Amino acid sequence: MQKREKILAAIFGAVILIWFGMPVIDSTFIEPVESRQNQLNVLNQQIDQREQKELELLRSASQLGNWSAHSLPPDEHDAQRLYLEWLDDLAELSGFSDIQLTPGRRIRERKTYVAVQVTLKGTATYDQICHFLLHFYQTELLQNIIGLELKSTGTSKANPLQVKLTAEGLALNKAKPREELFPRAKLTTTLDLDSTKMKVQNITEFPNEPPFRIRIDREFLTVSEIADDTWTVARGANLTLPAEHKAGTPFELSPLNQFSEGNTKLQASITQDSKLIKVLSTKYFPKDESYLIKIDDEILNVTNHAAGEWSVQRGVLDTKATAHSKGAAVKEVPRYLQAVFDYRLIAPVNPFAKPVPDKSYKLKLKDILKQNVVKGTALELTVPLEGINPSLAAPEVSVKTELPAMTVQSGKLKWLPPEEQKAGVYPVTITAIQGGQTVEKKFQIELLEKNLPPNIEVPSLVTAYQARPLSLFVKASDPDLPSQKLKFELETEAPAGVMLNSETGEINWTPTASTELKDYPMTIKVSDSGTPPLSTSRKLIVKVVLDDAFFTFLTGSIELDGKKIAWIRNRATNQKREVQVGDTIDVSEIHAIVKTITDKFLILEIDGKPWTLSLGENFRTMRNLTSPSVLN
Repeated sequence: MQKREKILAAIFGAVILIWFGMPVIDSTFIEPVESRQNQLNVLNQQIDQREQKELELLRSASQLGNWSAHSLPPDEHDAQRLYLEWLDDLAELSGFSDIQLTPGRRIRERKTYVAVQVTLKGTATYDQICHFLLHFYQTELLQNIIGLELKSTGTSKANPLQVKLTAEGLALNKAKPREELFPRAKLTTTLDLDSTKMKVQNITEFPNEPPFRIRIDREFLTVSEIADDTWTVARGANLTLPAEHKAGTPFELSPLNQFSEGNTKLQASITQDSKLIKVLSTKYFPKDESYLIKIDDEILNVTNHAAGEWSVQRGVLDTKATAHSKGAAVKEVPRYLQAVFDYRLIAPVNPFAKPVPDKSYKLKLKDILKQNVVKGTALELTVPLEGINPSLAAPEVSVKTELPAMTVQSGKLKWLPPEEQKAGVYPVTITAIQGGQTVEKKFQIELLEKNLPPNIEVPSLVTAYQARPLSLFVKASDPDLPSQKLKFELETEAPAGVMLNSETGEINWTPTASTELKDYPMTIKVSDSGTPPLSTSRKLIVKVVLDDAFFTFLTGSIELDGKKIAWIRNRATNQKREVQVGDTIDVSEIHAIVKTITDKFLILEIDGKPWTLSLGENFRTMRNLTSPSVLN
């Protein structure tokens, strides 16, 4: 047999041996190995299932512990009473009126928990109801709203709604017994309206680490720092308003709902603009509703959640959309943030308000009156635009004028006149453009020199006599060129009968015989016609006295040692005086010099003119020898 034939025979024999020996090898060696491998896989699966069950038990135990901590007190009567009081405070804080609270059913579930119900009725606006729901769902408490009825009283956003609300809280049997729903303490000192530091007492049951939220009356505050009995707080949290709180005012912990379940990772990286994300697991995330998730520092709203692939809205709750790498943690946000997001969705849209019809916007620029600007002062004029379309960009407003440095910003025209700018009238043109519409208006600006106040001259004291007319001119001048028109007026109350001519400044007054003898102060005010008008005031005192000239008479005359002597007597004071030629006589406002004395009359010189006073007459009946007029 040749060598080649021997090789073929050997190969053929080996094949025959393998063919018939394979079942023996398989049953002897391979099957036992595969059987052991299958048994090992089954054991591993059983181990995984048991570990998963243990994890579920641990998770359930942890959840039960958290629920117990945030449950109502275990005693169902305490639970309903405290829950009712808390809902009353929350309704008042939110602005409800006509509040009525009624205890409802208490539903016991074996030995696990009691569901406590409270019905709230009241009146509130849509905004106030939204505030109530925000505060309700932000609070870390096992509760829910199981019934809500709203009845509209009108079609305006401001119209109140009639509210009927049923809330249900859970009282777990394993919860810690307590007499208060949330821990309470008191202010040691008064907390002012704008203060950010508060001193507190009896705070053993409050958290040791900030931040956390508290409530004082109708205000929420966020505690950001703790230093012994002094807390640093942010005022007016969660849409409430800061207020002053007196020392001794109680406050309570108002914990935010931190509950969240979902936790997974990104299956693939995403860009800043991605609207779809893939995750490794959807377990423990909500199934039939939208919800918020957090990746790094960005919050996203999951709007559609197919298995492993979610449609998302990027950068919500004031966060910024950014790129995220594969394997980044994806967590469901706490419930209190979900409540804020839901509030922002429903608050702007009032379903009870009558829809606003589509509006046609026609841009209009109203007429602008002439603007007077005084040197040294600035002009700030709001451009009177109407028909602005809020859905478009703000109108572009421009100004055309020869006046330098005039600008238009945020709908306001501003101009500060340079010192060297000459006074005068200048034309200005304003143009506004929005959405293809262009409007234009022309007006004038008059630049005026700086106005100076008028000068006024008035005696500080004048004398007036009973039953005698007083006439006095107030002198005034305007230093501006050209001079402006002046106006006179009494700035303070004057005696009855005082008249002031507003154009000439003449004061006229005749005190009556019954006018009290005393000083009468009055203030004279002079105003110019400048821009702006300026004025100057001066005080004038009018002293009313008895009219001695009316009561002073010539009673007689004699000749003694060749000299003529005359007697004059004041019958009001019974004072007598002897006068000779050359003597001066001062009676009331009369200043006279005796020129001639006869048996029947005197000749007196007054202001260079001769006057005669007859025997038995008073000084008011004197006659002027150069005219028929009488000095009265």
